[in-house]
Amino acid sequence: MCEPSKVVLMATCALVLLGRVCQAIETDLFKHAKTTVNITNDLPGGVALTIHCKSKDDDLGVQVIAPNLSWSFEFRPNAVFRNTLYFCSFAWPNQFHHFDIYDEDRDLDSCGKLCMWSVAPDGPCPWDDYYKRYDDCYPWNANAALRKRPLRGTLT
Repeated sequence: MCEPSKVVLMATCALVLLGRVCQAIETDLFKHAKTTVNITNDLPGGVALTIHCKSKDDDLGVQVIAPNLSWSFEFRPNAVFRNTLYFCSFAWPNQFHHFDIYDEDRDLDSCGKLCMWSVAPDGPCPWDDYYKRYDDCYPWNANAALRKRPLRGTLT
């Protein structure tokens, strides 16, 4: 029969080993590689674009994007629940809009590890890697019914 101290030692070792295995599984299997979201200011008239992006956990702060330039951020999508969401406000003279710039349900399979967006007056336009252009622009303030239905041909 085992002594109580040996049982405690074996149980402790088993718990430490189990913790390490769970940590490795979480790191490798349940987390996606980093995703980058790139936002380009393609507004006409040479105006700066002020954006403020955040998720329920991260506030990325206010950013000012000069005309024809970009700003980007990185994160790891939630592989288990597929519920990662980053939303932004977009402002320029006499305009203020909102948009879900990264919706894991919409974007995980369509843009992979790099989601590129061009911001136009009518709404943000995702990069179409097949046609090698910004295409199928989305409307601003899209409600749940419209979120997955882009406006075709808004920006070519």
